[in-house]
Parts: sequence; C-alpha cells; structure tokens
Amino acid sequence: IIHLSGYGEPTTRPDFLELIRLAKTTGAKVEVTSNGTLLDSAMAQALIDLDLDRLVVSVDGATAARDEAIRTWSSFDQVIDNLRELKRLRLRRHGRHGNPQLALAFVAMQENIADLPLLPALAIQVGAWEVLVSNVVPHSAEMETQILYRAALNACAYRASRWAPALSLPKLDLEPRTLGPLQGAFNSTASIRLLDAPLSARSDYCRFAQGGYAAVRWDGEVSPCLSLLHDHPEYIRGRRKEITHHSMGNINRTPLQAIWESEAFCQFRARLRAFGFSPCSTCGGCERFPANFEDCSGNGFPTCGGCLWAQGLVQCA
Repeated sequence: IIHLSGYGEPTTRPDFLELIRLAKTTGAKVEVTSNGTLLDSAMAQALIDLDLDRLVVSVDGATAARDEAIRTWSSFDQVIDNLRELKRLRLRRHGRHGNPQLALAFVAMQENIADLPLLPALAIQVGAWEVLVSNVVPHSAEMETQILYRAALNACAYRASRWAPALSLPKLDLEPRTLGPLQGAFNSTASIRLLDAPLSARSDYCRFAQGGYAAVRWDGEVSPCLSLLHDHPEYIRGRRKEITHHSMGNINRTPLQAIWESEAFCQFRARLRAFGFSPCSTCGGCERFPANFEDCSGNGFPTCGGCLWAQGLVQCA
C-alpha cells in the first residue's frame, strides 16, 4: 500500500495527480487522505480515471455548525457536495463497488463527540464504506483539554494482566438498564473481552512495525512511523513531551528497499514488535519523560513508551 497523507494537504501539490499515476505503476494499492476541499468534479473524475483505490476524507463533525466551529477555514457543505459528486461519477463509471472506495475520518474530541451517532448516516449519504474514528493527538495544553481518553490511559479494561481476571462479554443491548453496569465493568479491575476478543490486543502494539509500514517525509527522510516523522510536542497527563524525529535513511541517497532491509531498521522493528519500553503513557512521570531520548527501562533513542498510537488511543487511515 502507498498512502499519500501527512500533516499537510496532498491535493495542494501541483503534481498530485502525477504522483498517483506513478504510484499506480508500482502495482501497489494507492490511498489518499484529504480534507476534500479541492475535490471538485474534475479532480474526482481524474481520481476515478487513475483508479485510486481508496480515498479517506477527514471531517470534524456531521453538521456544518459542528465541523466549521473546529475548521474555521473550511466549508462543510462544499466538502459534502464534492463527495456527492464523486459518488455520482463513480456510480456512472463503475457502479456501487468501484474505485476509489471512500472512507470518512473523524477525530473525536469533547466538542464534537455528540456528532458520533450521526456519522453513519453521513457516510451513507456520500457513499462512504467506513468511518474511522480516532482520538486527538494533543500538541498543546489547550488541545489536551479536548481528549476523551483520560481514564482510558490507565483502564484495566484495555490491559491484560495475570493478576486480574478477564471479563468476557457477549453482544448486549445498549440501553439505560445496561449502560450503567457496562460502565462499571469497564471501570473495574477486569480486562475486558468482547466475544473472546481482548480489548488489550492493541496495547503496547506498534501497528507500523507489525504491519510492515514506513513513513517517507517530503524531503525523502524515512521514519519507522508517523509519530517519528517530524519534531513535535505532545501532552500526556498535563506534561509536555518533545518527540524528536528519527530517520532510518533518505531515499534521495539510498534506495528504499536498502533502507528497509538495513540492519538498523530491522533491529528497530524487532524492538517495536517486542515493545519493551517503559509505560510512559500511564506513568506519573520521571526526569526522562520530557523527551524520547531514553527511558527508565534502559532503552535509548527513540523511546516509544508514551506513544498514543501504540496504546490504541490514536489510529490513522
């Protein structure tokens, strides 16, 4: 899979469509994450003609009022009109199951979580097959006030332990009679299983290493994951943590396959799969917390114990 995304908007590149064309010549599935603002009829038709496999469009609400309160620069109605036009053109060319397959991405926060139940109807309206919900990565103290996982950081429900029982739940109605007991179960000392699927399965789990992914920056720097692609701050439990970029090589100097197969990259992926890092996301903090250079388990740069992706709190397309 080649996925074009990042902190910027890929459709603003003058050569955006050429990038997709070149990516498709590799035989890989090609995906794009976009805010949908520039997805006019001509671009939609071009994406269909290029056989883009998957398009993920981010929204911050299911209504114009909610979305535009967060994205003050965006027109929600215009984005939805763009997606309807993509749906119309795709149906005319391929029928219901043609490319690009559309998904919606929603970053859940205090100020927009009320729109969560409205997202499936919005997805049907625009022809999306999936709604991907993630928590917010707080890059500022103000953003941290918006998080919805304060208790989930430590919740036993999401962590397997040989010292605590597992509570295996069946399908249940979510109604006033069950919501209170279910909340109590999730706040208990038990780790939770749903139909024998443990909710702890994605704790201390690096999707990038486990899935065989790498992230390539605009300047060719290759990182093991999105979090290590750029220098940036994150806030965990009210404390600022500086994440320093980590590169395994640059594709302008070394072929990507050689970088991927290098001893350093192979060893680091093995470290990520074992995930023997200190539990910085649940710890009260120590003098090593403010940076990702070392942790109290003896791991050197980069340390990943505070990674929100690895604890299943943040997910990307």
